[in-house]
Amino acid sequence: MGLYLVERYVPSLGPEQVAVAVARLTTLEAPEASHLWTVLIPSEDTCLSLFAAASAEAVEQINRRADFAFTRTIVAVAFPTAGRDAP
Repeated sequence: MGLYLVERYVPSLGPEQVAVAVARLTTLEAPEASHLWTVLIPSEDTCLSLFAAASAEAVEQINRRADFAFTRTIVAVAFPTAGRDAP
């Protein structure tokens, strides 16, 4: 399993709509792709989601099934803070 960051340009989505989309992602989780967290950056019309997954294709598939549009999916590396686990 690797980590994948999904970048989204979401000028028309507010926190409530993102929360609904994240809930859809959570219900669609599968062994090949698991949603870890999402952060919305309203001032940048940007939303970032982190997944543990077997492949970028698995991440993109679960996002399509959740009807949560994305701009790109990239490999990510997490570095834990002292005393905390990496995602």
